[in-house]
Amino acid sequence: MTAQVLERWPEISASSPDGAIWATTTDGTDLRITFGYGVYGRYTETDLAHQLGRLGQAMWIALHRSRAELHERRLASFRVVVSPDRPAEPAAGQAAYTEALNGVAATGRSPDGAITVRTTGGLRWTVDIADGTLARLGEGAFVSQAASAVTAMLGDREQQIAALKAEFLDLGVPRRWTEALNQLRSQNRARN
Repeated sequence: MTAQVLERWPEISASSPDGAIWATTTDGTDLRITFGYGVYGRYTETDLAHQLGRLGQAMWIALHRSRAELHERRLASFRVVVSPDRPAEPAAGQAAYTEALNGVAATGRSPDGAITVRTTGGLRWTVDIADGTLARLGEGAFVSQAASAVTAMLGDREQQIAALKAEFLDLGVPRRWTEALNQLRSQNRARN
């Protein structure tokens, strides 16, 4: 009997458009943000927000490509080829779910409220940094606050996706629970 080694998530990384900021993760939850030497103090809040928004987009794409490649490698390891006579029918609600998923607008804020990260569908990222934040926070504190904002945004996104799955993909969730979740989502959007 041979031991099977499970493939681990590879390290995924991307850089900002100016090449001065890097982000890395191994599973999408342990985000690490690194600035080039002496770069942090050269940014304005507006410039840094732009660079981080684009970095978020690049990381999202790299993460999803890596997940797709890992999934393909795992499927290939089974060495089973199935060729159905006709393509499988999409699950009821799949098209509507996919459209709604692409429109999920998630928001996360840093604990101090100075950094807000928003994404729509995962591909459009916006970062807002309150005036005076860079002068108030050192690089390490800023990185911690920014990572917390991203984590909060991803949590918001996952909650919305769970509600969408219950609504569109018939997971057996009672209709009144789905309606209550939708009402809470509307209230949360109104507050943001």
